[in-house]
Amino acid sequence: MFTAVAVGNPVYDIIKTPFIESLGRVLSGCSVNAALTMSRLGMKGIAIIGCIGHDYEEQYLKEMEKKSVTPIIVKKSRDTTGFKLTYLDFSGNRKLKVLGVSDGIASGDLPQDLLSTPVAIIGPVIGEVGPDVPAAFKRRGAKVFLDPQGLLRRVKKGVVEHYSNPEALEACCESHVVKPNELEAKLLSGVDEPLKAAIKIHRASGAVTALTLAEKGSIIVNNNEAIIVPAYPTYLVDPTGAGDVYLGSLVYYLHMGLSLKDAAAYASAIASIKVENLAGHFSLRTHEVERRASWIKGRIAVKRLIPVG
Repeated sequence: MFTAVAVGNPVYDIIKTPFIESLGRVLSGCSVNAALTMSRLGMKGIAIIGCIGHDYEEQYLKEMEKKSVTPIIVKKSRDTTGFKLTYLDFSGNRKLKVLGVSDGIASGDLPQDLLSTPVAIIGPVIGEVGPDVPAAFKRRGAKVFLDPQGLLRRVKKGVVEHYSNPEALEACCESHVVKPNELEAKLLSGVDEPLKAAIKIHRASGAVTALTLAEKGSIIVNNNEAIIVPAYPTYLVDPTGAGDVYLGSLVYYLHMGLSLKDAAAYASAIASIKVENLAGHFSLRTHEVERRASWIKGRIAVKRLIPVG
């Protein structure tokens, strides 16, 4: 029996930022980064479900084995999902050229014995998962965490574009916690201002909404409360996967019994460590995590929201 299962295709990316460039394609992907973060933090019994091409299958299996995460490949695809990420500025704006897209994952593809896993992280990268997947876990009693990014992306002329997809909000309604970034929150809500967008998503879906804002921190809305979490000041090297790391950290600390406020402080701290390193190549020193989390906790603000109805 696993403690947590992540669903979403693994990705092998080429990354180029103003500071650093990868040598060839490197492992990434929302579900991968979240799962590896939980494993780094000490969670045992993590599985990841996805599709991959023959070109990277062996490499992927070896990398997962080294990092104590169990890969479950439900389909062998013609291609492995991947992007060439070129960062256009220092704020994380980027262009994604498609290198390959693997097959989709429907609820019927999921191993039925894993649907009762206590924690499910749904992290599609580009349309491979629909609302039926979080719904399948939710029906069996799993605590469902969703990163909606892949539900709000599609390929157009070989490049990834974002779009407003009604299925993304459906998937939010089938989840307990949702973690969009600023652009994704705008697409889900139709609202520009982050706090208002987070409130609207929460009230439309019923899910705790954790909206990440890069160097501006994050906002978490639950019931009639908004938790404003600052980002730890850091030196940006590669922001790729920072939101995934935030989600994996949030899942871990909530599973360990921390409050939403404290879990968010740790998630923000660990995301700040990630952006100082290329892709998923970073280590966590307990003392440094605690130091940054303490700094963040001392600066968190909590706002009471006006109840509806």
